[in-house]
Amino acid sequence: MNAQLKKLIIQYSELERAVQELVSAQCREVCGLCTACCCRADLCEEALESPFLCAVHGRDELDSDRYGFLRETGCALEIGRPPVCYEFFCDELQAAQPDALHRNVLLVLGRLPAYAGANALGNAHLVEIMQKEQLDHLAFQRLEKQMQTANEALDCIRAFYNEGTLPEHSRRVFDRIAVSSDSAED
Repeated sequence: MNAQLKKLIIQYSELERAVQELVSAQCREVCGLCTACCCRADLCEEALESPFLCAVHGRDELDSDRYGFLRETGCALEIGRPPVCYEFFCDELQAAQPDALHRNVLLVLGRLPAYAGANALGNAHLVEIMQKEQLDHLAFQRLEKQMQTANEALDCIRAFYNEGTLPEHSRRVFDRIAVSSDSAED
């Protein structure tokens, strides 16, 4: 594994942990009362099929064929989850947000891992690359730039949740994140 890939794995892991912490804080109340299961074992399988996610989480098998990594207390994967795990917010969670701004901030927050790994090799996202050898040939400069933008957005989101307002430049940053992954930064 080359040094650039090691650095990327560390950066992605840190970003994912930060996103997870903020998403959990915003969703804990609604999710704690919910009896529906929004997780599926086939989504967990993606975490094992992706060499990149395997390098992040270090697991090699599901906890359960039926429930994947899902346990009574939530997902057993601390990091290395497929981006969809952060992007999905049910109607109940979105409705629980106090206003449209809070909903938008939550949606941008959930999109950060997908954005950070977009177009890693051609149009493929980091988690879509299925040949381990290809991970040494990623578009590292593009990914570094996207990681910087994702972290800038994360800083804006932290400020919003801590101070109740968004920094002036947040709209510019959020607009880059909200763009579909098909046209992530070059």
